[in-house]
Amino acid sequence: MRSPKSISLTSSELGYLWTGYSINEMSKWYLTLFREQSQDEKIKDLYTYALKNTNEILIEREKLLSKEGYPIPIGFSESDIHVSSPILFSDRFLLYYLHIGSRLGLEFHSRSLASATRVDIRKYHTNCLNSTTQLNERVMDILLDKGFYWRTPTLPAPTYPEYIQKNDYLNGWHGDNRPINSMELANLYLNMDLLMIIEALCIGFAQTSDSDEIAELLLRGVKIAKKQYHALAELLEKDELPIPPGFSAEITNSKKRVLSDRIMVTHFAGLLGSLLSQYGFSLGAVMKHDLVATYSTLIVKAGAVSEKVTRLLIEKEWLEKVPGAIGHNN
Repeated sequence: MRSPKSISLTSSELGYLWTGYSINEMSKWYLTLFREQSQDEKIKDLYTYALKNTNEILIEREKLLSKEGYPIPIGFSESDIHVSSPILFSDRFLLYYLHIGSRLGLEFHSRSLASATRVDIRKYHTNCLNSTTQLNERVMDILLDKGFYWRTPTLPAPTYPEYIQKNDYLNGWHGDNRPINSMELANLYLNMDLLMIIEALCIGFAQTSDSDEIAELLLRGVKIAKKQYHALAELLEKDELPIPPGFSAEITNSKKRVLSDRIMVTHFAGLLGSLLSQYGFSLGAVMKHDLVATYSTLIVKAGAVSEKVTRLLIEKEWLEKVPGAIGHNN
Protein backbone atom coordinates (compact mmCIF):
# COMPACT_ATOMS: atom_id res chain seq x y z
CA MET A 1 0.00 0.00 0.00
CA ARG A 2 1.33 3.44 -0.91
CA SER A 3 1.94 5.94 1.87
CA PRO A 4 -0.85 8.55 2.33
CA LYS A 5 1.86 11.21 1.97
CA SER A 6 2.30 10.28 -1.71
CA ILE A 7 -1.43 10.21 -2.52
CA SER A 8 -3.28 13.47 -3.14
CA LEU A 9 -6.70 14.14 -1.63
CA THR A 10 -9.58 13.22 -3.91
CA SER A 11 -12.22 15.87 -4.65
CA SER A 12 -14.64 13.99 -2.36
CA GLU A 13 -12.17 13.93 0.52
CA LEU A 14 -11.33 17.60 0.02
CA GLY A 15 -14.99 18.66 -0.14
CA TYR A 16 -15.92 17.03 3.14
CA LEU A 17 -12.72 18.12 4.91
CA TRP A 18 -13.08 21.76 3.84
CA THR A 19 -16.84 22.01 4.39
CA GLY A 20 -16.53 20.16 7.68
CA TYR A 21 -13.93 22.66 8.84
CA SER A 22 -16.26 25.57 8.03
CA ILE A 23 -19.16 23.93 9.88
CA ASN A 24 -17.10 23.03 12.95
CA GLU A 25 -15.40 26.42 13.07
CA MET A 26 -18.77 28.19 13.13
CA SER A 27 -20.17 25.68 15.65
CA LYS A 28 -17.29 26.48 17.99
CA TRP A 29 -18.58 30.01 18.52
CA TYR A 30 -22.18 28.91 19.07
CA LEU A 31 -21.01 26.34 21.60
CA THR A 32 -18.93 29.00 23.36
CA LEU A 33 -21.85 31.45 23.53
CA PHE A 34 -24.50 28.93 24.56
CA ARG A 35 -22.24 27.47 27.23
CA GLU A 36 -22.03 30.91 28.81
CA GLN A 37 -25.79 31.44 28.50
CA SER A 38 -26.72 28.10 30.06
CA GLN A 39 -27.79 28.25 33.71
CA ASP A 40 -27.88 24.49 34.31
CA GLU A 41 -24.53 23.02 35.37
CA LYS A 42 -25.10 19.66 33.64
CA ILE A 43 -25.96 21.37 30.37
CA LYS A 44 -23.03 23.78 30.77
CA ASP A 45 -20.69 20.80 31.30
CA LEU A 46 -22.16 19.15 28.21
CA TYR A 47 -21.37 22.24 26.13
CA THR A 48 -17.84 22.25 27.53
CA TYR A 49 -17.45 18.63 26.41
CA ALA A 50 -18.89 19.41 22.96
CA LEU A 51 -16.57 22.40 22.59
CA LYS A 52 -13.54 20.28 23.50
CA ASN A 53 -14.51 17.68 20.87
CA THR A 54 -15.07 20.38 18.24
CA ASN A 55 -11.68 22.00 18.89
CA GLU A 56 -9.93 18.63 18.60
CA ILE A 57 -11.72 17.88 15.33
CA LEU A 58 -10.76 21.34 14.02
CA ILE A 59 -7.09 20.94 14.86
CA GLU A 60 -6.85 17.67 12.93
CA ARG A 61 -8.83 19.05 9.97
CA GLU A 62 -6.49 22.03 9.76
CA LYS A 63 -3.44 19.75 9.79
CA LEU A 64 -4.83 17.59 6.99
CA LEU A 65 -5.74 20.58 4.80
CA SER A 66 -2.48 22.44 5.46
CA LYS A 67 -0.37 19.39 4.59
CA GLU A 68 -1.99 19.34 1.16
CA GLY A 69 -1.42 23.06 0.62
CA TYR A 70 -5.07 24.13 0.81
CA PRO A 71 -5.87 27.48 2.50
CA ILE A 72 -7.84 27.22 5.75
CA PRO A 73 -11.30 28.85 5.74
CA ILE A 74 -11.31 32.25 7.45
CA GLY A 75 -14.35 31.52 9.59
CA PHE A 76 -15.39 33.71 12.51
CA SER A 77 -13.91 35.20 15.66
CA GLU A 78 -14.74 36.34 19.20
CA SER A 79 -16.13 39.57 17.73
CA ASP A 80 -19.01 37.54 16.25
CA ILE A 81 -20.43 36.60 19.66
CA HIS A 82 -21.35 38.64 22.76
CA VAL A 83 -21.07 36.36 25.76
CA SER A 84 -22.09 39.08 28.22
CA SER A 85 -25.48 39.64 26.57
CA PRO A 86 -28.69 38.62 28.39
CA ILE A 87 -29.89 35.03 27.96
CA LEU A 88 -31.77 34.50 24.70
CA PHE A 89 -32.79 30.81 24.90
CA SER A 90 -33.87 28.54 27.75
CA ASP A 91 -31.82 25.56 28.94
CA ARG A 92 -34.41 23.19 27.46
CA PHE A 93 -33.87 24.70 24.02
CA LEU A 94 -30.07 24.71 24.43
CA LEU A 95 -30.14 21.00 25.24
CA TYR A 96 -32.32 20.22 22.21
CA TYR A 97 -30.10 22.42 20.03
CA LEU A 98 -27.12 20.28 21.02
CA HIS A 99 -29.16 17.14 20.38
CA ILE A 100 -30.05 18.22 16.81
CA GLY A 101 -26.46 19.39 16.26
CA SER A 102 -25.02 16.01 17.27
CA ARG A 103 -27.58 14.24 15.08
CA LEU A 104 -26.61 16.34 12.05
CA GLY A 105 -22.96 15.74 12.92
CA LEU A 106 -23.47 11.97 12.85
CA GLU A 107 -25.03 12.22 9.39
CA PHE A 108 -22.23 14.46 8.06
CA HIS A 109 -19.38 12.34 9.47
CA SER A 110 -21.00 9.15 8.13
CA ARG A 111 -21.10 10.61 4.62
CA SER A 112 -17.55 11.91 5.02
CA LEU A 113 -16.31 8.44 5.97
CA ALA A 114 -18.24 6.79 3.13
CA SER A 115 -16.56 9.09 0.58
CA ALA A 116 -13.01 8.69 1.96
CA THR A 117 -10.33 6.54 0.33
CA ARG A 118 -6.98 7.38 1.91
CA VAL A 119 -6.14 5.50 5.12
CA ASP A 120 -5.43 8.58 7.23
CA ILE A 121 -8.62 10.31 6.05
CA ARG A 122 -10.72 7.24 6.83
CA LYS A 123 -9.16 7.01 10.27
CA TYR A 124 -9.83 10.70 10.90
CA HIS A 125 -13.51 10.49 9.91
CA THR A 126 -13.93 7.35 12.02
CA ASN A 127 -12.58 9.28 15.02
CA CYS A 128 -14.98 12.16 14.27
CA LEU A 129 -17.88 9.71 14.08
CA ASN A 130 -16.91 8.07 17.38
CA SER A 131 -16.51 11.43 19.08
CA THR A 132 -19.91 12.64 17.89
CA THR A 133 -21.53 9.34 18.88
CA GLN A 134 -20.26 9.82 22.44
CA LEU A 135 -21.62 13.36 22.50
CA ASN A 136 -24.99 12.19 21.20
CA GLU A 137 -25.12 9.54 23.95
CA ARG A 138 -24.44 12.13 26.66
CA VAL A 139 -27.01 14.55 25.29
CA MET A 140 -29.67 11.85 25.09
CA ASP A 141 -28.96 10.69 28.64
CA ILE A 142 -29.47 14.20 30.02
CA LEU A 143 -32.58 14.80 27.88
CA LEU A 144 -34.11 11.63 29.32
CA ASP A 145 -32.87 12.31 32.85
CA LYS A 146 -34.46 15.76 32.88
CA GLY A 147 -37.67 14.55 31.26
CA PHE A 148 -37.21 16.95 28.31
CA TYR A 149 -37.18 14.34 25.56
CA TRP A 150 -40.38 13.99 23.56
CA ARG A 151 -40.72 10.39 22.39
CA THR A 152 -42.28 9.55 19.05
CA PRO A 153 -45.27 7.19 19.31
CA THR A 154 -44.98 3.42 19.62
CA LEU A 155 -46.71 1.24 17.02
CA PRO A 156 -48.42 -2.13 17.49
CA ALA A 157 -46.40 -5.15 16.34
CA PRO A 158 -47.94 -7.07 13.40
CA THR A 159 -48.84 -10.70 14.14
CA TYR A 160 -46.88 -11.98 11.14
CA PRO A 161 -44.68 -10.63 8.27
CA GLU A 162 -46.43 -9.99 4.96
CA TYR A 163 -45.80 -8.74 1.42
CA ILE A 164 -47.54 -5.74 -0.10
CA GLN A 165 -50.33 -7.23 -2.16
CA LYS A 166 -52.06 -4.25 -3.78
CA ASN A 167 -50.92 -1.13 -5.61
CA ASP A 168 -53.26 0.95 -3.46
CA TYR A 169 -50.44 0.83 -0.86
CA LEU A 170 -49.11 3.81 -2.84
CA ASN A 171 -52.40 5.75 -2.61
CA GLY A 172 -52.47 9.05 -0.80
CA TRP A 173 -55.42 10.98 -2.17
CA HIS A 174 -58.12 8.54 -3.31
CA GLY A 175 -59.23 4.99 -2.74
CA ASP A 176 -57.95 2.77 0.07
CA ASN A 177 -55.49 5.08 1.82
CA ARG A 178 -53.22 3.28 4.25
CA PRO A 179 -51.79 4.88 7.42
CA ILE A 180 -48.24 6.19 7.32
CA ASN A 181 -45.62 3.45 7.85
CA SER A 182 -42.87 3.49 10.49
CA MET A 183 -40.02 4.57 8.16
CA GLU A 184 -42.05 7.43 6.72
CA LEU A 185 -43.03 8.38 10.25
CA ALA A 186 -39.45 8.33 11.55
CA ASN A 187 -38.25 10.71 8.82
CA LEU A 188 -41.27 12.96 9.22
CA TYR A 189 -40.55 13.46 12.93
CA LEU A 190 -36.85 14.12 12.24
CA ASN A 191 -37.82 16.83 9.75
CA MET A 192 -40.21 18.42 12.23
CA ASP A 193 -37.47 18.49 14.89
CA LEU A 194 -35.20 20.45 12.56
CA LEU A 195 -38.01 22.82 11.51
CA MET A 196 -38.73 23.62 15.17
CA ILE A 197 -35.07 24.45 15.78
CA ILE A 198 -34.94 26.68 12.67
CA GLU A 199 -38.11 28.51 13.72
CA ALA A 200 -36.89 29.21 17.27
CA LEU A 201 -33.40 30.28 16.18
CA CYS A 202 -34.77 32.64 13.53
CA ILE A 203 -37.19 34.23 16.03
CA GLY A 204 -34.37 34.80 18.50
CA PHE A 205 -31.94 35.99 15.83
CA ALA A 206 -34.47 38.38 14.27
CA GLN A 207 -35.33 40.11 17.54
CA THR A 208 -31.66 40.75 18.33
CA SER A 209 -30.47 42.00 14.92
CA ASP A 210 -29.97 45.75 14.39
CA SER A 211 -30.45 45.39 10.62
CA ASP A 212 -33.97 45.59 9.18
CA GLU A 213 -32.79 43.68 6.11
CA ILE A 214 -31.39 40.80 8.16
CA ALA A 215 -34.37 40.74 10.53
CA GLU A 216 -36.75 40.57 7.57
CA LEU A 217 -34.82 37.65 6.08
CA LEU A 218 -34.82 35.79 9.39
CA LEU A 219 -38.54 36.40 9.87
CA ARG A 220 -39.04 34.85 6.45
CA GLY A 221 -37.24 31.85 7.89
CA VAL A 222 -39.72 31.79 10.78
CA LYS A 223 -42.62 31.88 8.32
CA ILE A 224 -41.32 29.08 6.08
CA ALA A 225 -40.42 26.87 9.06
CA LYS A 226 -43.91 27.32 10.56
CA LYS A 227 -45.67 26.60 7.28
CA GLN A 228 -43.64 23.48 6.60
CA TYR A 229 -44.03 22.27 10.17
CA HIS A 230 -47.83 22.58 9.88
CA ALA A 231 -47.80 20.84 6.48
CA LEU A 232 -46.13 17.82 8.09
CA ALA A 233 -48.34 18.05 11.18
CA GLU A 234 -51.43 17.72 8.94
CA LEU A 235 -50.12 14.37 7.73
CA LEU A 236 -49.91 13.20 11.34
CA GLU A 237 -53.38 14.48 12.13
CA LYS A 238 -54.82 12.39 9.29
CA ASP A 239 -53.74 9.24 11.11
CA GLU A 240 -54.48 10.66 14.58
CA LEU A 241 -50.81 10.63 15.55
CA PRO A 242 -49.26 13.00 18.14
CA ILE A 243 -47.61 16.26 17.11
CA PRO A 244 -44.35 17.27 18.85
CA PRO A 245 -44.33 20.57 20.81
CA GLY A 246 -42.38 23.53 19.42
CA PHE A 247 -39.76 25.76 21.04
CA SER A 248 -41.22 29.25 20.54
CA ALA A 249 -41.90 29.46 24.32
CA GLU A 250 -38.19 28.82 25.01
CA ILE A 251 -37.10 32.28 23.75
CA THR A 252 -36.69 35.19 26.15
CA ASN A 253 -37.75 38.77 25.38
CA SER A 254 -34.13 40.00 25.19
CA LYS A 255 -33.38 42.25 22.21
CA LYS A 256 -29.72 42.75 23.03
CA ARG A 257 -27.37 41.59 20.27
CA VAL A 258 -25.78 38.22 20.98
CA LEU A 259 -24.39 37.32 17.53
CA SER A 260 -23.15 39.12 14.44
CA ASP A 261 -25.44 39.22 11.41
CA ARG A 262 -22.92 37.26 9.38
CA ILE A 263 -22.74 34.29 11.75
CA MET A 264 -26.53 34.25 12.17
CA VAL A 265 -27.28 34.26 8.46
CA THR A 266 -24.54 31.70 7.77
CA HIS A 267 -26.03 29.37 10.37
CA PHE A 268 -29.49 29.86 8.88
CA ALA A 269 -28.12 28.96 5.44
CA GLY A 270 -26.47 25.84 6.81
CA LEU A 271 -29.64 24.68 8.54
CA LEU A 272 -31.63 25.16 5.33
CA GLY A 273 -29.07 23.01 3.54
CA SER A 274 -29.47 20.30 6.19
CA LEU A 275 -33.25 20.53 5.87
CA LEU A 276 -33.13 20.08 2.09
CA SER A 277 -30.79 17.13 2.53
CA GLN A 278 -33.17 15.51 5.03
CA TYR A 279 -36.15 16.13 2.76
CA GLY A 280 -34.33 14.44 -0.12
CA PHE A 281 -33.53 11.40 2.00
CA SER A 282 -37.13 11.26 3.28
CA LEU A 283 -38.49 11.49 -0.26
CA GLY A 284 -36.43 8.47 -1.26
CA ALA A 285 -38.07 6.37 1.46
CA VAL A 286 -41.67 7.42 0.71
CA MET A 287 -44.22 5.00 -0.78
CA LYS A 288 -47.33 7.18 -0.60
CA HIS A 289 -48.52 9.69 -3.21
CA ASP A 290 -49.56 12.46 -0.81
CA LEU A 291 -46.20 12.28 0.99
CA VAL A 292 -44.34 12.47 -2.32
CA ALA A 293 -46.33 15.58 -3.26
CA THR A 294 -45.82 17.18 0.15
CA TYR A 295 -42.05 16.66 0.21
CA SER A 296 -41.67 17.78 -3.40
CA THR A 297 -43.49 21.03 -2.59
CA LEU A 298 -41.53 21.59 0.62
CA ILE A 299 -38.23 21.09 -1.21
CA VAL A 300 -39.11 23.69 -3.85
CA LYS A 301 -40.20 26.28 -1.28
CA ALA A 302 -37.32 25.69 1.12
CA GLY A 303 -34.94 25.76 -1.86
CA ALA A 304 -36.25 29.20 -2.90
CA VAL A 305 -35.58 30.59 0.58
CA SER A 306 -32.15 28.91 0.64
CA GLU A 307 -31.23 30.61 -2.64
CA LYS A 308 -32.34 33.99 -1.29
CA VAL A 309 -30.18 33.54 1.81
CA THR A 310 -27.20 32.46 -0.30
CA ARG A 311 -27.60 35.48 -2.60
CA LEU A 312 -27.51 37.80 0.41
CA LEU A 313 -24.36 36.10 1.73
CA ILE A 314 -22.72 36.57 -1.68
CA GLU A 315 -23.84 40.20 -2.03
CA LYS A 316 -22.35 41.05 1.35
CA GLU A 317 -19.20 39.01 0.60
CA TRP A 318 -19.84 36.84 3.66
CA LEU A 319 -19.66 33.49 1.88
CA GLU A 320 -16.33 31.71 1.51
CA LYS A 321 -15.64 29.83 -1.72
CA VAL A 322 -15.38 26.05 -1.56
CA PRO A 323 -12.33 24.70 -3.50
CA GLY A 324 -13.51 23.48 -6.90
CA ALA A 325 -12.52 22.22 -10.30
CA ILE A 326 -10.61 24.42 -12.74
CA GLY A 327 -12.69 26.15 -15.43
CA HIS A 328 -10.78 25.49 -18.66
CA ASN A 329 -13.21 27.39 -20.92
CA ASN A 330 -11.77 30.74 -19.74
